[in-house]
Amino acid sequence: MVDYNSEVKKMLAAHKFLLFSASWCPDCRYANAVFKKLGVLGEIHDFDIGSLPTKDQQEWRSAFQKVTGSRNLPTLYVNGSFWGTEDHLHRLESTDALEKEFSKIGLLK
Repeated sequence: MVDYNSEVKKMLAAHKFLLFSASWCPDCRYANAVFKKLGVLGEIHDFDIGSLPTKDQQEWRSAFQKVTGSRNLPTLYVNGSFWGTEDHLHRLESTDALEKEFSKIGLLK
């Protein structure tokens, strides 16, 4: 049996930039398009639950909720901490602050 909470903690520790997403999620596709446009998609480990059975998707979302406080798709974690969702990306993009923020967190060189 999978210990989802422990697996979430391991993923957060293993990846400087971790995206929790699902292939069926329109907001996740938007986030990935933004990352691709800025040339940082390869820097982000995308944990995509979209192809998993619904029960497993719910288990992963519950584990992320318990460990990080967020079950939203997509959510970007930086150095193991919550950074934001697509809403944060939209706000930064609409104010032309996205590249500056990505540079600040080390995602954009």
